[in-house]
Amino acid sequence: MNQHTVKKRIFLVGTPRSGITLLQQILNAHSQIAIAPETNFVKKFWGKRRLYKNLSNDQNYHKLIYDIVKKPVFAEMGLNADDFRQAALSITRDYGSLFNLLLEKFAELKKTSIVGEKTPEHLRYIEMIYKFFPSALFIHIVRDPRAVVNSWRKVPWSSGNVIDDTRVWHRNMILIDNLPTHIKYSIMTINYEKLVLYPEQTLKKICNFIGVEFEAQMLEFHTINNNLVNVDREPWKINIRQPLNPKLINQWQSELSPSMIFDIEAVPWFQMIRLRYPLNTPLFKLLPKSLKIYFSENKRNQINQQIKSLLRIK
Repeated sequence: MNQHTVKKRIFLVGTPRSGITLLQQILNAHSQIAIAPETNFVKKFWGKRRLYKNLSNDQNYHKLIYDIVKKPVFAEMGLNADDFRQAALSITRDYGSLFNLLLEKFAELKKTSIVGEKTPEHLRYIEMIYKFFPSALFIHIVRDPRAVVNSWRKVPWSSGNVIDDTRVWHRNMILIDNLPTHIKYSIMTINYEKLVLYPEQTLKKICNFIGVEFEAQMLEFHTINNNLVNVDREPWKINIRQPLNPKLINQWQSELSPSMIFDIEAVPWFQMIRLRYPLNTPLFKLLPKSLKIYFSENKRNQINQQIKSLLRIK
């Protein structure tokens, strides 16, 4: 990579609509950091390794390279397809090396020594990414589940049911909690609300975690057009071009009905208390609903497992 040797790799993870794109934009305003848009590399490529089969086979390996290059995010990163293909032929043929090459080429383009990417769903694959990059750092951003679920009501991937959407947030918190201790040392968890309300203080902590000095220009992220957020493809990210807005923190209070708030809080009330998100509903009222949701989810999981077992038998 010429003089721009990658020294650190950072991965931004969290439940979608938790402020991950916001943090990406802020970090990209730092002179030494480049955070790529969502590659979904682990799910889209490593997760389909059975499709690509043995990468020592030229046809299989070239198919994988072709699929990486044709993804819209590759062009959005500003990378050169021919350059990437050529470089891919001179590295070890495995997923970790290709993922690393993708990040290295992005760092080379941006002329930075610290590179990373933001894929919310990589939260589910932290252990695999850690195997790819044992010195990687992860920044996990958490937002009030009521705000997250309210935001999901305006995006195409919502289930249309606030309880089912809240379950996603809850499962993600449990996934982080259950990671091995040695990996947890590489993870910094920050609150979206603190990032918005106390940006300089929060960013100084993040910079210290990464190992760089805080730069005041990070607070002016919205004035820097780095073309890494495609609002035409993802119109729900239009606010990323605006300065930090504390009013968005409690927008859910006026947009969610009392019954919706009750249903949301009944799912992750324990995690909410632990993360210091005050409940609107007294706990004694939540517990019966919480138990009902818990047992219904377990029953659904059992049925899904039985169906999968039958499909395997067939």
